[in-house]
Amino acid sequence: MAKKQVLVGQVFQTVGATNGRSWRVRETVTLFGIPHARVVSTEDEGDAKTLSCLVLVDSNYYRMIGSAPVGNVAA
Repeated sequence: MAKKQVLVGQVFQTVGATNGRSWRVRETVTLFGIPHARVVSTEDEGDAKTLSCLVLVDSNYYRMIGSAPVGNVAA
């Protein structure tokens, strides 16, 4: 089975979120040997956080609602 990749530009939303906030992947980094994504709110780019890529691709936590342009491959 192929691994799901997190790509710069993808947009995710928290599963079951009541506020409807979505998060765009700005960049990916490796912290302690684990791939992470730095994401910013699509509503307020001043609101940012770092999440494990494993959490972002876990359908129990986040769902992708927008995809990245071709050629922006990351972690």
